[in-house]
Amino acid sequence: MAEPISDILSVVNAAWRPLSEAVRLLGKEGLELRTSAGWTAKELVAHVAFWDEAVVGAVVGMFRREALPDGWTFGSGYLPEEGQAWPTADEHNAREAAWARRHSSREVLARFASAHEQLLAILATVTEQEACGHGGYFSGLGPHYAEHQPELDRLISAR
Repeated sequence: MAEPISDILSVVNAAWRPLSEAVRLLGKEGLELRTSAGWTAKELVAHVAFWDEAVVGAVVGMFRREALPDGWTFGSGYLPEEGQAWPTADEHNAREAAWARRHSSREVLARFASAHEQLLAILATVTEQEACGHGGYFSGLGPHYAEHQPELDRLISAR
């Protein structure tokens, strides 16, 4: 059985707290450190921001079959073209890491915070029917944060 949206939000919030705290502890300088996965922490943060932003597209475009709000784009400026196939996760991740390399830590951190606020705002609109109908998608949101937590924790420990 799929989780109710309140449980999904609880999992997301529980995983967000330590991740955002780790990012805060690293600070702007620490974002330039390379993680065990090979990304810099800044690239990892941009990656997380992208996938948080993607929830808007999934809920509005895929699940509700509605148009995205006028002018909406990902924080990197990416917007899929009409009829274009959704790129692979690796393509998205590479593009977002490249975006992070071209932007300051301050900009990446602002996007990280904004993307999370967007995520919470769209999740607040998800109905129980949507949560149940797409439970596999929603149940992966919190674990995505937790997946990256050890990389940041290792950087903090090594400082």
